[in-house]
Amino acid sequence: MPEICFIMKYIRLRSTDPYYNLALEEYLLTKRDEDFFLLWQNRPVVVIGKNQNAYAEVNLAYAKEHGIDVCRRITGGGAVYHDLGNVNYSFITSAQKAEMLDYAYFTRPIIDALAEMGLECSLSGRNDLVCGDQKFSGNAQYSTNGRILHHGTLLLQTDTNVLSSVLKVDKEKMQFKAVKSHKSRVVNLNTLLKKPLAVEEFIGSIEAYVLRSLKAERVEESGIAGHPNIEALRARNASDEWIYSDKRYLTNYTVYKKKKFPFGVVCAEMTLLGDVIESIRLSGDFFGISPLDELEASLVGSSIRSLPKLDISKYVSGMTLADLQELLNS
Repeated sequence: MPEICFIMKYIRLRSTDPYYNLALEEYLLTKRDEDFFLLWQNRPVVVIGKNQNAYAEVNLAYAKEHGIDVCRRITGGGAVYHDLGNVNYSFITSAQKAEMLDYAYFTRPIIDALAEMGLECSLSGRNDLVCGDQKFSGNAQYSTNGRILHHGTLLLQTDTNVLSSVLKVDKEKMQFKAVKSHKSRVVNLNTLLKKPLAVEEFIGSIEAYVLRSLKAERVEESGIAGHPNIEALRARNASDEWIYSDKRYLTNYTVYKKKKFPFGVVCAEMTLLGDVIESIRLSGDFFGISPLDELEASLVGSSIRSLPKLDISKYVSGMTLADLQELLNS
């Protein structure tokens, strides 16, 4: 295995804002010429691949209830969960220097750093790092305009109960045409290390290895942060259109919702494109005056996040617009 021999700059990002961190990473890829190695963390967030449908990958009700953000990255691959028990790393360099590079090349420094901590790990398949048959890292790449980004996760002490809950979509309620993420068995590195490490201690070990073995030069984030291009990318990253509604990343899917209200049980079967209702059928043991198909027709083309202002009670006696919104987003 060849050594990474180009001189790079090392930045330890202090922000835990996922929208900003992904923006800064993209800025370094697209607007700078230097080679970079980054270590960074995010507050709780699900990060979906560039070609994925958030509705197919994320338990959005659980995410909302637990204050978990949702982001879309520019690299492909599957959905991953980050929290402060996870450490992310990024290599950014020119594609010319990386012509012979692959996942094995970029993951080798991480594998070697972990070996110094007493862990024998390996690259499994195309883009996972494993100890034995247990995955602790997923990796992805993106290339543009002669530059390449490789980044990956390192699960140290992530809350795996939250991970499994927020990445689990109710199969009984949703049927998708899209190909979904393959869910692998995951493990925290702290369960494998002889002596568990605090997150900063773990970061310090990776950092020390990179600075020594790759002869990286430490630079401060402050010299880069605040650039208008980064702020513009952050705004895009945080927008609902980028995360949920960009039609390049959407596929049709069917959702079934059912909720018991004081005025009766209401069921909704919908076909959605992102969050837009393409068709909807309401049913239940409720009472109403006006025909339901009139209401259903009025809802087609609307976002389930922002329903049109309608008098719902004439179709479902006792139901408010807020009740319907709650049902469709449950």
